[in-house]
Amino acid sequence: MAERKRFLKGSDFARGILTAIANLLKKREYLNSINVFPVPDGDTGSNLSHTLKGAAPALIEAGEQLKLCEVVKRFSEALVLEAKGNSGVILSQFFIEFQQAIRGKETISPEEFAEALNRAVDNTYKAVENPVEGTILTVMKDSAKAAMEAARKSSDFVTLLEHVYHKTRKSLEKTKKAMLKLKGKEVIDAGAFGYFLLIEGLYKYFKEGHYEMPDIDFEDEQKRSDYIEQEEIKERYCTEAVVEGEGLSQKKLKFLLAALGSSLIVMGAGKLFHVHVHTNWPDKVFEILKKEGRILKKKIDDMIEMNQATQKKELGIVVDSASDFPLDLAHEHDIYIVPLTIFIDGTAYKEGVDIKREEITRMILEEKHDIKTSQPTPHDFRQAIERAFEKYKNVLIITLSSKLSGTFGAAQIAQKSFGNKMHNIYVFDSRMASLGEALLALRAREKAEEGYSLKEIVAYLNKLVTYSKYLLVVGNLKALVKRGKIGKISGAIGTYFKIKPILTFDESGALYAEEKVRGIDRAIEKMVEILEKSLKRGWTYDFGFTHFAFEEGVKKLEELVLNRFSVHTTIKTWASPVIGAYTGPKSVGVVAIPRI
Repeated sequence: MAERKRFLKGSDFARGILTAIANLLKKREYLNSINVFPVPDGDTGSNLSHTLKGAAPALIEAGEQLKLCEVVKRFSEALVLEAKGNSGVILSQFFIEFQQAIRGKETISPEEFAEALNRAVDNTYKAVENPVEGTILTVMKDSAKAAMEAARKSSDFVTLLEHVYHKTRKSLEKTKKAMLKLKGKEVIDAGAFGYFLLIEGLYKYFKEGHYEMPDIDFEDEQKRSDYIEQEEIKERYCTEAVVEGEGLSQKKLKFLLAALGSSLIVMGAGKLFHVHVHTNWPDKVFEILKKEGRILKKKIDDMIEMNQATQKKELGIVVDSASDFPLDLAHEHDIYIVPLTIFIDGTAYKEGVDIKREEITRMILEEKHDIKTSQPTPHDFRQAIERAFEKYKNVLIITLSSKLSGTFGAAQIAQKSFGNKMHNIYVFDSRMASLGEALLALRAREKAEEGYSLKEIVAYLNKLVTYSKYLLVVGNLKALVKRGKIGKISGAIGTYFKIKPILTFDESGALYAEEKVRGIDRAIEKMVEILEKSLKRGWTYDFGFTHFAFEEGVKKLEELVLNRFSVHTTIKTWASPVIGAYTGPKSVGVVAIPRI
């Protein structure tokens, strides 16, 4: 807990605002996603991030000796140059007015701070051509009012900011109703949330006593909201400029530009002003400003183009961790992985989340631990579906064979929990396991990008499964005996005679032994022979190769397959621990999915 502060110094302001900026930058993508006002162009997070990170160096370079008024002046002037977007410009105006309110002061008390906030808010309202309640302006006003309330009762900044933080949070929640009236969408106002994040970061610094340096080196966000729906945008271009000149004033610039569009904001002081307007005639805006002074910076954003670029994509894809999906490949194709649960000596872990796969694998190989597995919960699937819906209109879940696990059933329960939206979700039983799931998911992504509907993709996957082949050689029958998958007597006989069952799936997804051979080398050769009989001649296939602690075996299998079949794509990986726990070490598998 930081010590109580009765006066705000320049160094405190710099550190507190830097912490606040760091807090906001972490949420920039979410801010983009809820941006619907004044137009749904999905860039509020990007604009606020650009504005603040551009001005942050002024705080970093401020040092310990500058007066508070000097630090705020440098920061506010930097904001004028860097301000971007409606909320960025309003925020910049707010800090300019705050700087004017504390001009000449080396430090300020909580009461002076509250008075400066109120003056800044009042003048910011005046700077906006048509201030709209229920937006960032209302939340600014409520926070300033809360500061005055707290300053009357306490002379401590931590107490004041705590009160402001809670009141601002309540004010922020009320913007949902305002957005519902303004835009028909019940989301909190993005600009207001950005301002709240600054208050939250400032409070965090004063409460905890240490500051966080924002990452100001990241590239500007190009991605925008995935929640946005197309709507009419009357003024197409978000136009901004920084102009410098003698005899300029907010009143004069507003008079000259008012007829050219909406969302007009002119902010600044002295010779330097920042202009923001939504217009269909950006060239006319620049032409007018050029006559009044020197244009230092200018920017035009096509909001219709931005809106169209941010529509939700068609299909989100979810798999379970028994798919053995390589994480880098899943990330590349934006495929969500739901972890199965693994019990180690009675303690439950989510595979790859609560415990690393490498650690589970080591324990399996040691054969000293009681290891069991369990399906994901419906809640686990629901979380993945919710994440997918943030970006996509429909969600396809591809699961481990329903004959092997309750994973398919858990996904169906999660699907039903979405009510009317459940029709936008399809749970697909792969009737396979491991890379069979993964290759199906990749093929679904291909077809989605080609424009296939969810219904068409499901029909296509069903056709693929009919012509696919999955084979697995169990390396250690002890694991299957231990986990109750085969009887102790048959397991003992198989182990003694080094019998290697070659497992496959029937049409329903049930696992059975297609062949039993003696010795691992012969088993690998037999797998290739089975593939030669099962796969269509002249067809091209994608192949997946998995193993559990058997690098030499999977290498040999891959070489044989590559030499005998027409191959389009291959994936090779370790089997996940949830599979390895049953197959044991020295197990190897292959799956072939046709390119049809």
